[in-house]
Amino acid sequence: MPWFVVDDSAYAHPKFVAAGNAALGLWLRVGSYAAQHLTDGIVPGVIAKMYGTPAQIRKLVAAGLWHEHGHTCPHPKCAQPAPGDYYMHDYLDPYNPSRREVEARRDRAAEKKRKQRAGRAPEQLPLDEPEDTPPPPRPSRDATSTIPADWQPAEADVEAAQLARADAGQPQLTPQQLDTLTRRFVRRMTDDQVHAAAWGGRWQQWAERERTEPALQYGGNVVHLPGAMTKAQQQIAGLAQLRQQMNGGQGA
Repeated sequence: MPWFVVDDSAYAHPKFVAAGNAALGLWLRVGSYAAQHLTDGIVPGVIAKMYGTPAQIRKLVAAGLWHEHGHTCPHPKCAQPAPGDYYMHDYLDPYNPSRREVEARRDRAAEKKRKQRAGRAPEQLPLDEPEDTPPPPRPSRDATSTIPADWQPAEADVEAAQLARADAGQPQLTPQQLDTLTRRFVRRMTDDQVHAAAWGGRWQQWAERERTEPALQYGGNVVHLPGAMTKAQQQIAGLAQLRQQMNGGQGA
């Protein structure tokens, strides 16, 4: 399977610094998609929206890491994407092979195997072109399903969401908050009968928009918000507050 190759020194490039950690995570994920599906650096708009948020996409375009339709990048290998799609700047130069190169390599490997099966001497492949195994079939646009009841976000999804929250100045979500958020997400997707091929990008958008409310303070005691308490806990808290008010009235 082809891999999206990145020079380690690239992470210090001003474009990566300008894009920010969350947008860089989207850039890496979509780069792997482009390498697997041999898009030659073209990013379908539906994939960009599935894997990332509109803010992350805008940051990649503004930093010059992605190009929109109608771009004027002078690089000779930066293709012009269709309206709504994007192109990964400098994708084919110098690390990532093109679709034509990968398919030619596969054809040579297939021909070698054919000759071996026929009992003839196989053609020697160049040493720098290892034999590739065919990638898994490319999923169709109709290969969607409802969300499993026990669905959980991947570690990469959680990390990307937390990085996006940090970039936006929002507090990090605790494991308990992430668990509650995920259960609400699965319930909503199930109730709405949403079909999708992947759920990580949708979940990230939920996690990035999640708002955490601080606990309220009354008389030095913490009173939790009703939405985070059971009915019994709400009753106990209400009785405690009533006692405080009665005690205060007697002392006046």
